[in-house]
Amino acid sequence: KTKYGGGALPDAYERLILDVVNGDKRLFIRNDELEAAWKLFTPILQKIEKDEVAPELYPYGSRGPIGAHYLASRWKVRWGDTSD
Repeated sequence: KTKYGGGALPDAYERLILDVVNGDKRLFIRNDELEAAWKLFTPILQKIEKDEVAPELYPYGSRGPIGAHYLASRWKVRWGDTSD
């Protein structure tokens, strides 16, 4: 609340616009970043479309598709479990 003068909190779009007006650009990317992202992902998206790759389904409320766990374990990454 103190960031916005202690009054009523603005809704999400009002906050976004207010942040931009105040110079906070963290939620936006530059044009060169956007172009780099498209350059990276366009070939991947085209291959997925060409090969008709279906997404791996998983139950609502679960920790995600089982394939994610296998992928993570291959790289010795713990998937979805932050407890020790």
